[in-house]
Amino acid sequence: MYQLGIYNSLYGDTPITAGRALLIAAVGFALVFAVLGLIALFVKAMGSGFDAAAKKKRAKAFTQTPASPAAAPAAENQPALPENESAGQLVLTDVTQEEAAMIMAIVSHKSGIPLNRLQFNSIRLLEDKQ
Repeated sequence: MYQLGIYNSLYGDTPITAGRALLIAAVGFALVFAVLGLIALFVKAMGSGFDAAAKKKRAKAFTQTPASPAAAPAAENQPALPENESAGQLVLTDVTQEEAAMIMAIVSHKSGIPLNRLQFNSIRLLEDKQ
C-alpha cells in the first residue's frame, strides 16, 4: 500500500491499521475544531471591541450636543408656553393614558423638542396585518 504525506516520515513503512487511522482522523478533527474555536473567539473579541468603541462614541456625541441646534432658533420665534400647559387636545383610540404618555415622552426625547411644544392630535393602536 502506497502512503502519502507525513505518515511515511513519522512511521516509515509500517502499514496503517484501523486504530491508527481512527487516531489520525480524531487528531485531525480536533485540530480543525480547535482552530475554528480560536477564530470564533477572535471574531467575538473584535465585535466586542467595535461595540465598545461605538458605544463610547455615541456617549461622547450625546454629552456634547444635548439638543439639536436646528430646533433652538425655531423655539426663539415662538411665544412662551407655561411648563404645565400643552399645545392642543389629544384623542386616544385603543391606547391607555400610560402608553400615550410613554409614546409622547419618547418622541419628545428623540426629537429634542420640549413636550409642551409638541402637538399630538391622536394616538391609536395599529393592528398587525398578517
